[in-house]
Amino acid sequence: MRILVVDDDPDVVEYLSSFLEDEGCEVASAGDERTALEEVERSTPDAILIDVMLPGRSGLDLLLRLRRDPRWTEIPLVLVTGDDSVLKDECRSYLEAHPDVRGPDRVLGKPMERDLLLSVLKGVAVVSTTPG
Repeated sequence: MRILVVDDDPDVVEYLSSFLEDEGCEVASAGDERTALEEVERSTPDAILIDVMLPGRSGLDLLLRLRRDPRWTEIPLVLVTGDDSVLKDECRSYLEAHPDVRGPDRVLGKPMERDLLLSVLKGVAVVSTTPG
């Protein structure tokens, strides 16, 4: 399974990359919306983990761009956040202004429990990971 991790915190990227690679995933990373879009263009991932708080445009803006592009609208998107209000709301408040856009497949809180993350990725992606 190819996973794109979009987060501007290098420690989070390292943690997730290491864990997911141990589970047999191929992992690419991006620290902002522009780099994430370039990476998706280069190699369409099987799933994308997107931090809500990114420099410049937010992870929610990235979600909108991906969902509105017919090439990428079906890629499973999992938003991750350390903001309890976003987690409880599951981004519904933000997405109300965009009724034409399907929201994230899941919203997870930081720090993420490994087993939960792996279960979510297996559930949203068509291809399952190889146990490590």
